[in-house]
Amino acid sequence: MIRVVTYNVGAGLDVGAAGEVLAALQPTVVCVLEAPSTAKLERLARPARLEIAARFGRRGSGTAVLVAPHLHVLAKVGVPLTTSRDVPRREATHTIVSIGGTRLSVTAVQLGLRPEVRRRNLDELTAMLDSVEALTIVGGDLNESPRGPVATALAGRYQDAHATAGVGSGLTYPTTDLSIRQDFVFVDQRFGVDRCFSPFDPPVEVASQHRPVAVDLVLPSADSPHEPPITTRGRP
Repeated sequence: MIRVVTYNVGAGLDVGAAGEVLAALQPTVVCVLEAPSTAKLERLARPARLEIAARFGRRGSGTAVLVAPHLHVLAKVGVPLTTSRDVPRREATHTIVSIGGTRLSVTAVQLGLRPEVRRRNLDELTAMLDSVEALTIVGGDLNESPRGPVATALAGRYQDAHATAGVGSGLTYPTTDLSIRQDFVFVDQRFGVDRCFSPFDPPVEVASQHRPVAVDLVLPSADSPHEPPITTRGRP
């Protein structure tokens, strides 16, 4: 069993409080959205005893992947996304990590505010994911609800963890007046999804404007015939 968390720690971030939230969740992998500076990211990771596997993009609009020390980082790459001229440039963070001999493709991504930009972002994201042969995990802020076209398209390719095994409403934004589920974890169909939830215990209400999404995943058995070799076709 592994625990994957996606967490938008953007506007209003209290690094100390967010670090406490992550420490309480005891995650194996964290997809960080609207990632702060490297120094603050290290402070965020430290209470949960996590390491920075990769970070790409500008401070406040970039993304990062944090991992537990027993995971091995095999590859990492930034994935530039189309961005409107009047907003900061966006870049997804993609890593391939190994846990107990199983290879995971982990992507942290935040899509654009405008529907037409999100559509292009989806094409850019899926082109990258299709080039990688590994078990897929995508943690993202899609800036739309589960009924939106991009969320629907991703749910057609992967398991929407909350739709599969969600506890509670799943609403993630804004923290103190929840109204929308726009933060997601999508996972390969080969995973078992045991539970998906968002914490409500303090200090989550002051840590960020978004609540994190935590998912407990069961890895495919070691003797499964579909375990793919690691390749990143056309990518560094």
